[in-house]
Amino acid sequence: MLKLVIDTYKQWRRMKMLGGLFSDGPSFAFIGVGQHSIDNLYPVILNMGVRIKYLYSRQLQVATQAARLFPGCTGISELSVILNDPAIRGVFICLKNEHQLPLVKACLDADKYVFVEKPAVSSYAVLQQLMAHPHADKCMIAFNKRFSPLNRHLKKNIANTYSYQARYITGAYPEGDAIMELFCHPINNVLAFFGPVEQYTLLHHSDANGSLHLQLLVKHRQATGMLELSTCYSWSLFTDTLQCLTPRNVIEITYPGSFRITPLGRQFAGVPFDKIYNSRRQLSESNYTTATPVAGNNPIVQYGYRDEIHYFVTQVQQGKMLHRAAPGTFRDTFRLLDELKQAMG
Repeated sequence: MLKLVIDTYKQWRRMKMLGGLFSDGPSFAFIGVGQHSIDNLYPVILNMGVRIKYLYSRQLQVATQAARLFPGCTGISELSVILNDPAIRGVFICLKNEHQLPLVKACLDADKYVFVEKPAVSSYAVLQQLMAHPHADKCMIAFNKRFSPLNRHLKKNIANTYSYQARYITGAYPEGDAIMELFCHPINNVLAFFGPVEQYTLLHHSDANGSLHLQLLVKHRQATGMLELSTCYSWSLFTDTLQCLTPRNVIEITYPGSFRITPLGRQFAGVPFDKIYNSRRQLSESNYTTATPVAGNNPIVQYGYRDEIHYFVTQVQQGKMLHRAAPGTFRDTFRLLDELKQAMG
C-alpha cells in the first residue's frame, strides 16, 4: 500500500513538471554568451523547455557553438535576423551593461518582449528614456531578488519592521561601475520592501585602487536602515545579508538560501527573562544550501533566476504586460543610485 502511494505521488510530480514545460510555447531569441548566461540563465531555460530559435553573438563562431546547447537553435551574428522574424515573441539580453540599451530599444521598436539583465541603464535619466518608450511595459529589467523565494518568505514576516541592517561586501570590481552594477542589488532590495527613501546620510571612502566603501543611513516612511556597501573586502569574503528588527522578532537572511527568525525575549515588569535565566528562545530556521538536492533547493532557484524567467515566458505566452519588473518600477532605485554617484563626485 505504501509503495502504491509513493509511486502515485512520484508519477503526479513527474507529470506536473513535464506539463509545465514551455516546449509548445512561443519562440525566443537570446543575445549574449557570457559567464552569467552560461552558468545561470541557460540552465533555467533548458530546464523549462523554452524554445530558443536564435542565439546571437557578435562572433558567429561563438554563437554557433553556444547554439548547440539548445534544440533547433541557430547561432547568428546579425541582429536583423531576430528583429525581422515575426515568430520571435521575446528576446533575452545579457551583455555588458554599456551594450544593452541600444539592443533593448531595437527589440522594443520591433514589438518584441524584452528580458534584459540588470541594471540595463546607466543613470536615472536613461531609465526615464526607457520608461517613455511606447512599448516599455513589454520590457522587464531582471533584478532576480524580486523573485527570490527567501524574499517571498520575508514579505510575510516584516510588516512591523522598524529597523534593518543590510550588508553587501565584495572584492575589487575594476571591470565596471560598482554603484550601478553591484550596489544596485541591495538598494533595490530594501526599497522593494520598505518603500522610497525620504532622507539619508552617506559616508564613503575610496582607495587608490578605485575600491569603494559606503555606509548609508536611510529613513523610509515606517523604518530606518543601515547599509554597508563595499568593494574593499575580498571576493572570498563575499557577503549579502539583511537583518530586520520587529517588535517581536529578529529576522536574518543570508542570500541566497538561509532564513532565520529569532523571537525576542519576554519581559515582566520591564525585567528581561532571558537575562535572568540565560535561556535561548526557539528559532525558526530554513537553510536551503544544506537541504536535499531537489529543484526547489537549487541555488539557481534560490537566487530567483528560475522564477524571473518563468514569469517572463508566461507573460509573453499570455500576451500580458510585464508590470512586476517594468522600467517604471525602478524609479526610486535609480534615482537614489544617481544621487549617491553625484554625492561621491
